[in-house]
Amino acid sequence: MSCLRKVMTLAFLACAPAWAQSSSAPAQGTDPQAQTAQPPQPSSDSDKKTSPDQPAAVPGDSTKLEPIKTQKATYPDEAREKQLQGQVMVKVLVSETGDVDSVEVLSGDPILAKAAVAAATKWKFKPFIKNGKPVQVFAKVPFDFAFSGNVSDSPQVPKRVRVSSGVSSGLLIHKVNPVYPDEARRARIQGTIILQAQISTEGKIVNLSLISGPPELAPAAIGAVQQWRYRPYLLQGEPVEVDTQIQVNFQLR
Repeated sequence: MSCLRKVMTLAFLACAPAWAQSSSAPAQGTDPQAQTAQPPQPSSDSDKKTSPDQPAAVPGDSTKLEPIKTQKATYPDEAREKQLQGQVMVKVLVSETGDVDSVEVLSGDPILAKAAVAAATKWKFKPFIKNGKPVQVFAKVPFDFAFSGNVSDSPQVPKRVRVSSGVSSGLLIHKVNPVYPDEARRARIQGTIILQAQISTEGKIVNLSLISGPPELAPAAIGAVQQWRYRPYLLQGEPVEVDTQIQVNFQLR
């Protein structure tokens, strides 16, 4: 933690989500300045500005507005003294060269708005191409102001986890038994097939590979296990993909 953070224990967050039609989580930070999370997207205010609802007419046209330089905003001293927090929404007019020509405050506390405007004017964007030519575009950018002691974030749930074969077998709800191959039976081949499996959030086998076992028995085991179904594995209440091992036993009788 920086000295400034130790003295002021303040944090300022800023994010730039995909524009009005979509949303994104704000960026996380613990310094008293702003940072961007995702590039803002263009919005249309007049016929002279590009519209996101119109499909690109020329290959290579822009599909999103990409910032190439962002400026962190400074938490205003007056806002610190008054313990002000909140979000400031600004609308920027981006020129054909990617510079910010103007900034308009759409909402937010006036004290915080000054810092947001000062930061937004220093942003630089990749020119937005429409019909093969750079055009002016508007973009909405939110700036979030918060004190570090008031900021908490839930840990992110991993997309995939590794579990034991015992845990995964307890989630099994649909099982197909393999057919003992005739050639393996005649050759008196038996043993255990161990498979590496990836189970989707819907409980389906999406990837399966052989780890060990008699190769004569492997195709029968794989063909059966591919059809197995599981209850979704939940982590913090959210379904996640699972990596596990599956054993299939072949025993002569």
